[in-house]
Amino acid sequence: MSRDPDQDLIARATDAAQRELQARTVQDADQTAADLDQTQAASDQSTSEADQQVSDTDQTLADRDQNASDRDQAAADRERSVASEDASTRQVHDAMRDVRDATRSEREASAADRSKTTDDRLAIATRRDEAARVRDVTAVARDRIARSRDEAAAARDSAAVARERRAADAGVPDDTVAVLRTLRLSGALAREQAATDRDAAAADRQAAATDRQYAAIHRHLDGLDELTGVWRRGTGELTLMHEIDRSRRSGRSLVLTMIDVDALKAVNDTHGHPVGDALLREVATAIVSTLRSYDVTVRWGGDEFVAAMSDVSAKVASDRIAEIQRALDDHRPPASISAGCAELRDDDTLDSLVARADAALYRGKDSREG
Repeated sequence: MSRDPDQDLIARATDAAQRELQARTVQDADQTAADLDQTQAASDQSTSEADQQVSDTDQTLADRDQNASDRDQAAADRERSVASEDASTRQVHDAMRDVRDATRSEREASAADRSKTTDDRLAIATRRDEAARVRDVTAVARDRIARSRDEAAAARDSAAVARERRAADAGVPDDTVAVLRTLRLSGALAREQAATDRDAAAADRQAAATDRQYAAIHRHLDGLDELTGVWRRGTGELTLMHEIDRSRRSGRSLVLTMIDVDALKAVNDTHGHPVGDALLREVATAIVSTLRSYDVTVRWGGDEFVAAMSDVSAKVASDRIAEIQRALDDHRPPASISAGCAELRDDDTLDSLVARADAALYRGKDSREG
């Protein structure tokens, strides 16, 4: 029994309505993906601007820290000069020590600000990771949309071919067959669009992978001092606190050493800052090459480094400081360093441990100059 032509028209209309509904659903999904892309682009721009702002702040803090170190060095030079002229001139001696205390306080304030900028940098890296995750999710969604569109197009194409063949066999008018042929051709266009969407999804996944890799590199490099390659103070403080926690959990000793580059201001004033920068790099290289790979080295201030050595005694730490000086003697004579060591106590914080190492450093300087 042949089917009523009106029923065929109703079936075709229903099929067309379903296709339209599906097309709208796909379009809505595409719009959502496009909106996510726009949000991603805005997030990338915001992240870049924040990164630049943090870099500018970090440079300002580095300049402030260098100025404080220069004043500290000048005070120490003045103190030695007066002491050599008149050993009883305690008033000037005390005044110069007050200057050094003031500059130390200024460096500590700069360090707190620098810790904040480091936290900001790490937060930016985390935002990059999150942006990569969103981009990945978007890519997966696009891939699913493309696959669904491809499957739907293939099904429509197959059905259209069958309907077109049946219509031709049944002697249906040519204009109706032409409509069916148009539906079949639209399926091919839909498959082409699906292929384009899959390519876009693959590109999104590649971009997400690149973002994650960049974020990981960024997190690592943001923790390093640009000049010397050791930890900068902000990230270094976090690393040192982890070392303190590790020492307490394991019951092993920890020695923190404050290392000062002697006469850096005089080198800068006499030979220029590039030579002073080269001296700082040489000292950092001597420290890192002498200590173990898992010991922590931090550039603490303009002319100061902090090194943390685990599972050693103060005597062993002092011996390693002497090795650092010998490395400088071999590669950069007559460069020299001063150092002070402090062993971790049960009641120590990072601040108190650093303060004791710093005090030991200045006691050593005073005894050498006295």
